[in-house]
Amino acid sequence: MPRVKFEESAAVPSALGRIRSRLPSLSPSETRIAEFVLANPAEVIHMSVAEVAERAGSAESTAVRFCRRVGFTGFQDLKIQLARDTTSLSHYAYDDVEPTDAPGDVLLKVMGFSSRVIQDAASSIDAAVFDDTVAMMSAASEILIIGYGTSQNVALSARDQLTSIGLKVAVPEDANHKHLAARTAAHDSCALLISHTGATRDTIRCAEALHARGVPTAALTSTPQSRLTTVVDRSLVAGGHSMSFRFEALSGRLVHLAVIDALYLALALRDPVRARAALDVYFEADSSWRL
Repeated sequence: MPRVKFEESAAVPSALGRIRSRLPSLSPSETRIAEFVLANPAEVIHMSVAEVAERAGSAESTAVRFCRRVGFTGFQDLKIQLARDTTSLSHYAYDDVEPTDAPGDVLLKVMGFSSRVIQDAASSIDAAVFDDTVAMMSAASEILIIGYGTSQNVALSARDQLTSIGLKVAVPEDANHKHLAARTAAHDSCALLISHTGATRDTIRCAEALHARGVPTAALTSTPQSRLTTVVDRSLVAGGHSMSFRFEALSGRLVHLAVIDALYLALALRDPVRARAALDVYFEADSSWRL
C-alpha cells in the first residue's frame, strides 16, 4: 500500500495566527501558555496538557482554559490544528516508504517500523510497576478493563486473552455501563484503564470513581504525565516511536496490545495450574468449532 498523504485546506485558519491575535486578551498565566505554544508548536503536538502547563510554568487548568479562550474546543483540538499547520503536504505516515516501493518492500518497512515501536516502548515501562500490576490482577476477584475509542479494542483483546487463562474479566461496552461498573466495582476487584493520551475525559471519570471506592487501579498509557496517571495507583507507560500526531494512536495501540500480551503470559506463569485448567477448556471448545 502506498504511503498515506494528507491534504491541507487553505480555508482552515492558522492555529498560531489565532493564538497571536488573542494574546492581548489573555491573562498573564494564559499568556505564558500561549508563548510556549508559539515557540514550540511542533513539540506541543506530542505533549500532554500537563507537560505543556509544567513547561510554561502554569497550571493544567490554565492550559485547558487557554485553549478555549483562543477558540479551540480543547487541548486535543489545539494539537490537531497545530499538526495541520506544521505538517507539510509531503509528510507521510511512514517516512521511509517511497512511492516507487514494491508491495513487498512496503511490507518489510512497515514491519520493521512496528518492531522499532515495540522496542522503544519496552524501555519506557517500569519493570517494578509491571510486576506490581501482575500481582494486583492475579489476586483480584474480578478485573474491570475500561477503554474508550480505539482503546476499547485493546480492552476487548485483553478480555479474550485473560479469560482464557481462568481470570474473571469485565469489559463494559456502553459508556454509561463503564461508569456504573466503576462506581459499583467490588473492593476486592481491580481495574485496568487503557488510554493512549491519558486525557480521555470519561476514562479519567471512571478512574476517579474507582479511586473513591478504594479499588486498586492501573493505567496503560503512552503519556507519562497526564491526568490519568495522577488518579490511578500504578501506571504502565508504554510510549514508543510515533509516526506523526495523526498516527501516533496507531503506534500506541500496537504497543498496548504487546503489553497486554506480556500481562497475559506473566499472569499465566504466576498461577500455572489455574491457567492450564482454563486453557484445556478453552482449546477443547475451540477445537469443536473447527472442521
